Formats: sequence, structure tokens, C-alpha cells
Amino acid sequence: MESSIMELLNSFAHQPIAVYLAIFLFMYASSFGVPIPEEVVLLSVGFLAYMAAHPELFPPEIPGAAGVNIHVAAWVCFVAVLSSDLLVYLLGRRFGPRILAWRPVRSVLNDERRAKVERWTLKLGPFASGVFRFTPGIRFPGHLSCGILGVPLHMFLLVDGFAALVSVPTQVYLVGFYGKEILAIIRTYQPYVLALAVVFIAFYFRGALLSLVRSKAT
Repeated sequence: MESSIMELLNSFAHQPIAVYLAIFLFMYASSFGVPIPEEVVLLSVGFLAYMAAHPELFPPEIPGAAGVNIHVAAWVCFVAVLSSDLLVYLLGRRFGPRILAWRPVRSVLNDERRAKVERWTLKLGPFASGVFRFTPGIRFPGHLSCGILGVPLHMFLLVDGFAALVSVPTQVYLVGFYGKEILAIIRTYQPYVLALAVVFIAFYFRGALLSLVRSKAT
């Protein structure tokens, strides 16, 4: 199983254009509430960059093939994250309450969650966008709320951009530079890692599932 997974990852590690495009696809989907953990994408990209940088450990199918560059990947991730957050904000600012009546939005932004993110936004102002950036599960409703409630564009970009700059490239670089050590830890403590992964996935999907159940009930 491990060998098959490594072979699959290695094939993507030497398809940089496809990986960079996939980063935008996954980050935009995540920003719009699709349950794709952003952190998992970032760590996976970092590991692909690590594999591409060590052909002696992970030889490409075609000798000399170009691989995912860690610096390019880190900044592609940053641009994808910030631009997707900005798009959600602009949709909230442009369409306001009308977008809340759209059924796909209501499925992830029920009245309880909407009231919660609005309280945070009114209390923290532009700094709320930074809080939402570090809070999986409410990034989409949070950034949408920033637009609806009129957080200034320059302040949203400043706060959210700084938060993304701190959190996004660092995760890619961490795995990209220390992939060997991280892989060794995973192999040593595999049962515990799997248990933590299950807990993380359950926690991440819990909000989406609860929202879906409540929307069906109403």
C-alpha cells in the first residue's frame, strides 16, 4: 500500500503545471465551503516538492523531468488562497443579502452560523478576516460576512493577506524541507497518525454534516 501511494505521489511530483493548476482548483473549492481541508492540500504540495527535490530517493519516470519547485509551489498556494478569499469577500460585498438566499450558500450558512460570524465580524472589524483564516469550517461564511458587513477592502486584504502569508507558505516549506523526517515519524507512529487523521477529518466534516442535516430539517 505504501509503495503504491509513493509511486502515485511521485508521478504528480514531476507534473508541476498540473499540480499548480490543482492548487487553484482545490483552494477555490475549499474557500467556497467544499469540505477539502486546506491544510491537507498545503502539506501534500510540500511533500510533492520534497520528492521532486530528491530524485535520488524518488526517481522520476522520465529521467531529468522537471518537478514541483518548492518556492513556486509556496507562492502559488499563497496567491490561490488569498485570491479565493478575496473572491468570496467581493461576492458578499457586491451581492450582499441576495447571495444569502441562494440555496448552495444556505446549505453551509444557516441562521445560527450566520449570526455567529456576524457577531465576530461586528466585534473584531477587519481583524475578523484573520480569525476566519485560521478557523477551518467558517472561512467561507466568515469572508462572505466581511463583504456583506462592509469591511474595507484594503483592510481585508491587509489582514487576510498577512494571515495567509504567515500560515500558507510556512506549511509548504516545512514539509518541503523536512519531508524525510516527517515521513520517518509517520512510519514510526503510523497507528497514532491514522487516528489523528480520522479525528481531524471527522471534526472538519462535522460542521458541513450538521449544516446539511439542519437545512434538510428546515
